[in-house]
Amino acid sequence: ASTLRIVLQDCEAYIIDSSSRVPASPSQSQANANTKQVRITMANIKLTYFNLRARAEPCRLLLAYGGIKYEDERIAPPWDAATTWPTLKPTTPFGQLPLLKWDDEVICQSMACARFIAREVGLAGTSSMESAQVDEIIDVIQDLINAGVKLFFAKDEAGMKNHAEVTVPTALGQLEKKLASRGGQYFVGNNFTWADLHTFMYASDLPSKSVLDGFPKLANLV
Repeated sequence: ASTLRIVLQDCEAYIIDSSSRVPASPSQSQANANTKQVRITMANIKLTYFNLRARAEPCRLLLAYGGIKYEDERIAPPWDAATTWPTLKPTTPFGQLPLLKWDDEVICQSMACARFIAREVGLAGTSSMESAQVDEIIDVIQDLINAGVKLFFAKDEAGMKNHAEVTVPTALGQLEKKLASRGGQYFVGNNFTWADLHTFMYASDLPSKSVLDGFPKLANLV
């Protein structure tokens, strides 16, 4: 758990270097990892998003895990008078951020960017089944995030209260059960994957950590 906290702290401080890398599982192929790491190290990488955590944070955490150097371009959010977003928006493929530039290619959509990086750093599962199991957990977390964001911007006080008191604990209970069924330490394949990292990110951002008191295995991630 402490290594996960280090990754998050490095991202919050915008420090992305090799010291922030979380140790890979011993069962992963070190030879393949070393070969891929050399290729990734040589890549020209740039992540563009607002000066917020939000939709870009999964990518930042994954890049930190891989110890990957990249340009972390942050622009003022749309509500800031200093923002350059109105000028930048028409130049983006879908009028959205984040954008991930990887050498000569540009990838859009936050989860597409994060899923690509997860594969590059070896956190997307080692088979098609494991990849689907990783995505399953990611989608549960994304459903929680998207529902919370929608209620927040709608200023739906009753909805936010129900989300915090009913929806979130219910989902956490389901995740705890799934984690226990997989051995209690990792969500997929008895190895650390993006599913664990994404759950860690979400749990770390909860307004009150007391909601985790009834879910000891999830709490262990934080």
